[in-house]
Amino acid sequence: MAGRFRAEAKVILIFFALLALVAVQVKLMPYFAIGDIKPDLFLLLVSYLSLRGGETKGTIMGFSLGLLEDSFSLSPLGFKAFGFSLVGFLLGYARRGLLLDSFWTRTLLLSGAGLISGLASLLVLNFFLIPRPLGQTFLRVISLESLFTALWGVLILSVFGRWRYPQVR
Repeated sequence: MAGRFRAEAKVILIFFALLALVAVQVKLMPYFAIGDIKPDLFLLLVSYLSLRGGETKGTIMGFSLGLLEDSFSLSPLGFKAFGFSLVGFLLGYARRGLLLDSFWTRTLLLSGAGLISGLASLLVLNFFLIPRPLGQTFLRVISLESLFTALWGVLILSVFGRWRYPQVR
């Protein structure tokens, strides 16, 4: 009985945490934007969960959180899900043997996650015949957004505690 109660409480807690994440991303993050560039808290969560859980959990969480973000935006369903799944898999796989407590490692991993997600989104747009200029989009949007998200991620992690992951060998 107590185990069932804990499982239900955990589901309710996760639901409200995701609801809070959506509210902060949609309502609060535009105030911290520089131009049209704002940090992507969903990508930070996917990165954190992937580095904690490995490639399988990272892929599943990336896809799920990508669909959640797609459902609250005007983008086509699956637009972010593809990129987040890819980020989840790659970061979950790359966590093996990395020293994740380093500031520079965190910044590079989060920047790389943003670049991968942005390039995957650009590929999805081109696949659906919504072409964007590659060079201009990469330089003005993807690279700046990934760097901004990485800096916010490092700031959030330093404020709310240490970035701890089980070391996988």
